Amino acid sequence: MPDGVGIKNYLYSNLIAELKSNDIQIVIWSPLPKAVFLDVERLHGIKIKYKKITLIAEPSLTRLYREATTYARLKHNAKLKDNVSILTNWPQVKGLSKRACMQRMAKVLGGYLAKDYKRILNYEAQSKQHWGKAVIAKYKADLEALQSQTVFITHQRVASLMPICLAAKQLNIKVTSAIFSWDNLPKARLCVTADQYLVWGDWMQQEMADYYPEIPSEQIKLVGTPQFEFYLEDKQVITRKAFAKQHNLDENKAWICFSGDDEKTSPYDPQYLYDLAASLKGRSNIQIIFRRCPVDFSERYNQVLEQFQSHIVAIDPIWNKISGNWGGYYPDYKDISLQLNLAMHCELVYNLGSTMAFDFSIFNKPCIYINYDVAHNKDWSVTTVYQYQHFRSMKYLEGVVWLNSKQEIIKTIDQVLTKPTDMAKDKEQWRKKVVLHPLNESSRYIAQNLVENVSN
Repeated sequence: MPDGVGIKNYLYSNLIAELKSNDIQIVIWSPLPKAVFLDVERLHGIKIKYKKITLIAEPSLTRLYREATTYARLKHNAKLKDNVSILTNWPQVKGLSKRACMQRMAKVLGGYLAKDYKRILNYEAQSKQHWGKAVIAKYKADLEALQSQTVFITHQRVASLMPICLAAKQLNIKVTSAIFSWDNLPKARLCVTADQYLVWGDWMQQEMADYYPEIPSEQIKLVGTPQFEFYLEDKQVITRKAFAKQHNLDENKAWICFSGDDEKTSPYDPQYLYDLAASLKGRSNIQIIFRRCPVDFSERYNQVLEQFQSHIVAIDPIWNKISGNWGGYYPDYKDISLQLNLAMHCELVYNLGSTMAFDFSIFNKPCIYINYDVAHNKDWSVTTVYQYQHFRSMKYLEGVVWLNSKQEIIKTIDQVLTKPTDMAKDKEQWRKKVVLHPLNESSRYIAQNLVENVSN
């Protein structure tokens, strides 16, 4: 577990219970401190063996080749799907820093590699060869000391986990990696080599075949994702009255959930929140609930929240922060109930391109996708955002309600509140296209794959 984001999906979910029922000994191997996992032990009534992991930085050539092949794959994928927006995932690092120079070198080399897919595969293979023997030997010793029979990586995006995969291969230990999110594969974010990959649904399974044809289909396991299992757990539900009292809400008003994005995904989120609040200022029957992105602890919303404190109720995710980087955030178990009851008791969710559309659709609640720009920015536009490849999964489907200008806010929200079932009528069909159903079987499917690895 290279960071805390996967704790919710894999440690708070039923996966631990499924493995426990198969008499599997679980070892958490993570750079996070042991105290982070105490809730997991209490929740499942088990003792989890823990080992702190020290992630080692990539050697220079390994990083150069990985970055180059990433750029090459982005160019390849953009051409394959006829979608230039895929190229926006290449970071533009300015200046003369070591990282900036590395990115420029990688881009030049990647441009050459993109002309022949075999070159990409060749350089990916070479990148692995530059991990030092001592590093791999260290991880081999760790795996042997832990008596590991199989390794499960909770997401595929951390390149520093590659030597663990190489060490496991030398020991004939199977490695399984989950694909973190529905948008990762077009972005060429497969940073580890595993024996099998766990995918969300049919859409992602086809993407693996398209972007990584060298990976045999039998190594792609269709299991769903545990993050949606919680919505089917009655134990997490509290009444609307109790939820209102808990968070100082008016239970007689319609609640609209503004679900924030991280700053990179939606840099103008505070303005979108302002537009919503300003439009609904005269509507005494509506209350806005603001839930920030769990890894956004910034102060960028403060001015809007202060200005509209009588109209917006901020209910922050119950997440913890142990370091400033993305990997240093992790959820409290209480956040599961909070998020579930938001989806259950709010009338709709309002955001820019978030998977929260799926969360709310489980309770047949529509999502409004913000689809207008508030500033001219050559590096960011909603037009580009909604051209991203993962949104093509919604092609020909009315999966969400589109909000095309701030002038339409009142009209659109009134339509949703008046006839909610008529809006985003294909939201369930879209969810089923992206996520395997039934939703409450994902943990069992993942456990089955891991148990098979151990028994084999």
